[in-house]
Amino acid sequence: MKKLLAVLLIVALPLLGYAVFAYNQTLRQDIVIIGGGFDGCAAARSAAAAAPEKKILLVVNDPVQELGGIGTVGGQNFTDIRYWKGHVVTQGSFGRWYAKAGQFYNTGGMAQIIREDLAQFPNLKILYGYDIEDLIVQNNTIKEIRLRSIARKQSGEVAWGDDIQKVRGKIFIDATVDGRLTRLSGNPVSVGRRDWPRQYLPGDETSFSRQQAATLMFQVTGVKTPPKNAQIKDWEFVRDAKGSWGLAGGKQAFAANPQVIAFNEKYGPKGFAIKPINAASNGKDNHTWWVNCLLVFNVDARAHERDKGSKRYPADTPPGHLNVDQARVKARQFLQNPDFINTLRQFKVQDPATGHWYGFGEAELVRDSRGLPVVGQIMYIRESVHSPLSGQSDHGTENTNFAVSTEEAQRAGADSKGADTHNYPTRIGLGYYMMDINAFIPNDLKASGSYNWPVTKHLRPDWQKAGGEPTNPVYLPFEVLLPAKTENLLIPGYAAGISSFAWAELRVLPNLAVLGDAAGVAAARSLAANKQPKQFAQEDIAWVQKKLQQFGARLDK
Repeated sequence: MKKLLAVLLIVALPLLGYAVFAYNQTLRQDIVIIGGGFDGCAAARSAAAAAPEKKILLVVNDPVQELGGIGTVGGQNFTDIRYWKGHVVTQGSFGRWYAKAGQFYNTGGMAQIIREDLAQFPNLKILYGYDIEDLIVQNNTIKEIRLRSIARKQSGEVAWGDDIQKVRGKIFIDATVDGRLTRLSGNPVSVGRRDWPRQYLPGDETSFSRQQAATLMFQVTGVKTPPKNAQIKDWEFVRDAKGSWGLAGGKQAFAANPQVIAFNEKYGPKGFAIKPINAASNGKDNHTWWVNCLLVFNVDARAHERDKGSKRYPADTPPGHLNVDQARVKARQFLQNPDFINTLRQFKVQDPATGHWYGFGEAELVRDSRGLPVVGQIMYIRESVHSPLSGQSDHGTENTNFAVSTEEAQRAGADSKGADTHNYPTRIGLGYYMMDINAFIPNDLKASGSYNWPVTKHLRPDWQKAGGEPTNPVYLPFEVLLPAKTENLLIPGYAAGISSFAWAELRVLPNLAVLGDAAGVAAARSLAANKQPKQFAQEDIAWVQKKLQQFGARLDK
């Protein structure tokens, strides 16, 4: 009877959408993707479609059973898009998901959209809740990774489990938020803003490099919206084509409201601050909203509690840093401080035409069965590491040692004649958004002398003199996916070859999905041509470009 039940379970689990593996054996795959965010899912989808005869494995390295990463289980359901000539240029996988979900979406619904998209490929398997514990690298080639199960403890930290799975692959794709596979396989990386010109960095930032502030998304009810789309003072209220609400605003409250200023003066030195808000309802006719406004400073995205005491934990962390687990636990506790909700309620606006108030004046935290605030299952990390073209990247190398430089992103042309013109022959997509820095230290919030948002122009006055926000998308070259050393690795995730300042534009999820599509197709080409990605010739890149266009990607302006 027990044997019969075991057989039935093995047969049934794949039908339910779960990959079943023999954990005492080494799993052999053709393409292995680490990371379940938009980039990893796009890579898996494109690889499976471009190489239907090959075996594809997607490893979700978060303690969850859903796809989408920051964009779903992380609660970031306000899609960061920027129209160019009336259109969204980030197409391909993201374009399909966006068309179904809308700009402001239910996080569970988006996760289901992505899962159904990937489920159509029988050659794609998904392993949830595992992360890299160790790996074997020979001659700059990844041979095998050792995965171990992970789970979130009652206390909030993520811990190693007991299940181990060894995986051998031919091509690996790093779509992680912390650049884990890139770092552990021995490639040099540039941490945070290490590549900025030295004159724009604080005096203490010498032996370490800061990363952008992180955020913990949280849920509230009681948000008031006008009856239809409206621009009221510095607030914008928008209902998307699917009927979901999104809002952005609060710069005036951030800069001048005495309670908000007092809050940031008190808690900024303790590592927390409230910034101007963007938020979205959790789907159509849903009174619950996900809110993006809580900045958490001094988080090292590379550092995890489960890695303490091992070679995986970074040795060059900032003084007094929080690892990702500590940051999430402390931020969730901080949300329960009455000062927080009372200050959040200051983010409201009165319509001069009707006298009605809209925004967060009556907001209440949503709480779970234990009375704790409902928050993202993972942190919203904005930055970790970047891959230089060669060697270590030091101060002032942002325009010389990255596949996408600061200048290219800022001064991209309206056609093939801008600062990014030399990226055109090897382009694998377009990236576009604002160059949106969310501060590195609390003092950045008042870098102009008083509280002022956004902070980008105050932290980098040279950027402002060079023209400020990009006006055109930037061509993303194939080289952006390549690490400095490892031959069989592609990087569409946070460790992609993008300077820190260019990353401020390209870090948003639609752009990462574009990189993911390209990595998946490039992996398929590598197998078909029996050639490592670092050895691609123009004919290989042309094949990738053609296949991406067949899959709906946009490569041209």
